[in-house]
Amino acid sequence: MICKVKNTFKEYSMPVRNQRVVVALSGGADSMALLNVLFSLRDEYDIVLEACHVNHGIRGESAERDEAFVKAECGKLGIKLHLLHADVPALSKEKGLGLEECGRQVRYSFFASLGDCLIATAHTLSDRCETLLLNETRGASLKGLCSIPAVRGNVIRPLINCTREEIEAYCAENSIQFVTDETNFDDVYSRNRIRLNVIPELKKINPSFENAVARLIASANEDESYFEAVTEETYLKAKLKNGFDAGFIKKQHPSVRKRVLVKVLKEQAGITPELVHLKLIDKILDGGTAEITGNTIVNVRNYVLTINPEAEDTTEWEYDFSSLCATLDFGKVKADIFNKNELPPKQIVHNKVLDYDSIVGNCVLRNRRAGDKMRLAGSSCTKTLKKLFNEKHLEGRNNLLILADELGILWVQGLGCADRAKITQNTKNILVVGDVQND
Repeated sequence: MICKVKNTFKEYSMPVRNQRVVVALSGGADSMALLNVLFSLRDEYDIVLEACHVNHGIRGESAERDEAFVKAECGKLGIKLHLLHADVPALSKEKGLGLEECGRQVRYSFFASLGDCLIATAHTLSDRCETLLLNETRGASLKGLCSIPAVRGNVIRPLINCTREEIEAYCAENSIQFVTDETNFDDVYSRNRIRLNVIPELKKINPSFENAVARLIASANEDESYFEAVTEETYLKAKLKNGFDAGFIKKQHPSVRKRVLVKVLKEQAGITPELVHLKLIDKILDGGTAEITGNTIVNVRNYVLTINPEAEDTTEWEYDFSSLCATLDFGKVKADIFNKNELPPKQIVHNKVLDYDSIVGNCVLRNRRAGDKMRLAGSSCTKTLKKLFNEKHLEGRNNLLILADELGILWVQGLGCADRAKITQNTKNILVVGDVQND
């Protein structure tokens, strides 16, 4: 089995060499075998070997027995032991979690407190098989078929290719003592029911069931790795300054689309959505709003997907633009007048320039009004600002700057000038709004 563990190091690139490795030690056969295997390999790999044990406060005297056993075994081997006493039943009630999930959170929080090290857990191929079957009963996706990963962060699982039978044989051959958790034989627990009742029946069909599942898991992990790369690439392409390109996401294959939406919600809202949530979002990618949880809203507007969008201020405002510098609540807007010959050609076609002499009467700087419309420079038709904003996928539209005179709109931030105010051969003076050099 030592050779199998060494091959596992190599197969999954477990960085154990010259590392501090802490074994999660329950005292059972799996974790005691792991401790002894790593103890045998400590010199070859220059491992600083330690152990940790959690008394979950669930099993009373049995838990005290396990703790005493672990202390004694670590003492025999001269291995430093980290101990944690926790009241998981009380914590599970406080947090509204099941005992198993709460215990898992306690353990991994304890692992994180141990500092810079690798945490070696004793999960086996048999555990992988049980987890895969459990995931299937819950309607697992491809990710669920990947079962328990061999490496996740600083957690490694050196026994992940070993069956429980192999481990028990190794313990017998090497006179390794261990304790038995009596709850392992109580089939009131789903995992135990699978271990005690389901897997034995499957082994009657295929005695090499666990090896067959190992091949399935390897294939699933390979496919999942590919999809993760595609998802990351698509996610980055869909990301905009103000949200995500819903139209681009919608064009993706359903498998990729679903994964990208999951990533968006994880990254932007810190939640892992259920399938029902993904279906809701999928229906609004052309536009609409979906409430995923009580405090998570997904909105798609102008094909821009946002999470928990802020309500847009609809207050109307207007400032006299007779001066060439207007100071507003949200900052300073600058404008300058140049003779046409003073500007290089590339700046003359910039979308922040217009014919100064086309201004009729009083000029104001304002935000949009209901019914605003304009014909953009070079366009053959007049459109509402709402339609133009939609076409350009512009957000925050109530705060976009608009220059208007007594005939109507001259220029709109993000769109450019009206056709009547565009630069022509007859233009003498050019109004430049903002900083042409840096825009």
